[in-house]
Amino acid sequence: MTSSDKDRVAYELSLLTNLGEEVDTLLEAFFRHPDAPRYLARTPRLGNDIPWVLVACDGDVSNATGLVVAGTWDGKGWDLDGGFTLFTCGGEARGEFLEVAGWAGRIRRLGTVPGAGPLRPDLIALQGELAEATFHWARRAGLVREWAAGASVRGDGSFPQTFVEMRFGPDCYRGLVIAGDRDRNDRWDYDGVVTLLLPGGATVDLDAAQADMVEELVDGGHADLSR
Repeated sequence: MTSSDKDRVAYELSLLTNLGEEVDTLLEAFFRHPDAPRYLARTPRLGNDIPWVLVACDGDVSNATGLVVAGTWDGKGWDLDGGFTLFTCGGEARGEFLEVAGWAGRIRRLGTVPGAGPLRPDLIALQGELAEATFHWARRAGLVREWAAGASVRGDGSFPQTFVEMRFGPDCYRGLVIAGDRDRNDRWDYDGVVTLLLPGGATVDLDAAQADMVEELVDGGHADLSR
């Protein structure tokens, strides 16, 4: 076994030992990559009901290990005998997309990490509500000033991007989080009061700690189920 083969085996053993951690590292690079939106648009179920699949492509000339981000999904798995796209960080730090078709060597599944779950059936409606709330926020000069002042300190984006759904018994509220406390990871703290800007333009203060369910929504899909 050559030195490069030993290095590859050691790397893959580390992947198997720390699968979740390694997938998280690849995903972080994937979502930072400027071409990621194109692949997510082609396969919108990726990372939802299509899980993240880590594969290794072994060849005589080159090897690659990464996540399958495009190809043919048959409802149970990726067709690795046909053409597919692999996102790998083996070549460069920011990651790269490798088109795999007619691979001469062996292709092996190293592991699978489940996605967040099926896309919501009300996806289009939620996207519309998000757009409406953002529109109202942009027209409220006071809210824009308050956000800009806080963003300059916290390093937030130029506009609110967290759209949540909160349920209190039969009552449901959805809107942009525009104010509230932060937790130690600098995310919104749903153990206290947060201010939502609703799609209709009204603002409401809600004690998230009393909610039966708090769910962050991103572009109408599941993000993080907080409770």
